[in-house]
Amino acid sequence: MSVPPTNVLGGTLRYILIWLLIDAGSMNMTYEPQHEIVQAASEYPWPVVESLGIAWCESYHTPTAWNGFDAGAWQINEYWWREVFGEQLWSQRFTAMGSAHMGYHVWETGGDSFKWWTCGRYR
Repeated sequence: MSVPPTNVLGGTLRYILIWLLIDAGSMNMTYEPQHEIVQAASEYPWPVVESLGIAWCESYHTPTAWNGFDAGAWQINEYWWREVFGEQLWSQRFTAMGSAHMGYHVWETGGDSFKWWTCGRYR
């Protein structure tokens, strides 16, 4: 049985230890926008878990998500909804509460359904 050279084993072991330190250090990390999204979604009488699933699928719960057409955690489409919400609410599209408010309205307008989201069409 051959033994790997010390530098190979030492190098591998070093990377494993570095990875373990990084992983252990991140265990107590919190992503504040995540908490804001959960709080905002919980303010409305809709299926909260499903709505959070939509927001996760659409934006990874990122309130500032934007793909050039859709904005916020629930990815509200600018073309179809900006005029409906008006400039005051639309200006809040990159906040958890603003995005949740608009998301709830879209859900309600869609017949209490997530059918108008790409990520909601699984039903």
